[in-house]
Amino acid sequence: MHGLAEPLAGLPVLISTLAMTLVHSIINIFIPSGSGQAMATMPIMIPLSDLIGMTRQTAILAFQVGDGLTNLVVPTSGGTLAMLAIARVPYDCWVRFFFPLLLKAFLLSWGVLAFAVAIGWGPA
Repeated sequence: MHGLAEPLAGLPVLISTLAMTLVHSIINIFIPSGSGQAMATMPIMIPLSDLIGMTRQTAILAFQVGDGLTNLVVPTSGGTLAMLAIARVPYDCWVRFFFPLLLKAFLLSWGVLAFAVAIGWGPA
């Protein structure tokens, strides 16, 4: 854990928070289940957030953003592929349509995360 926290310790908490969303987005390709991903990553991410000064609530919010937003586009999500098949929408057409919306949703979510970091969102 110390080895993971050391490079992040010099970075602002906001940068670490945004990076955490991207890490969860990448992990979502390999573990599309939200509960499975939480089970696999939270035992690492929560202590890491404690070490770098990020509140646990913000770390969980970063997980929700990274996991939730990419669920609609990752090719390993069975629900997404099933709905595309029912609607007869090719996956490549869906990605071309949805990717700009995904980028906008990430930018909006990062704004919310920046606000959470700025106010030190966590238990009172």
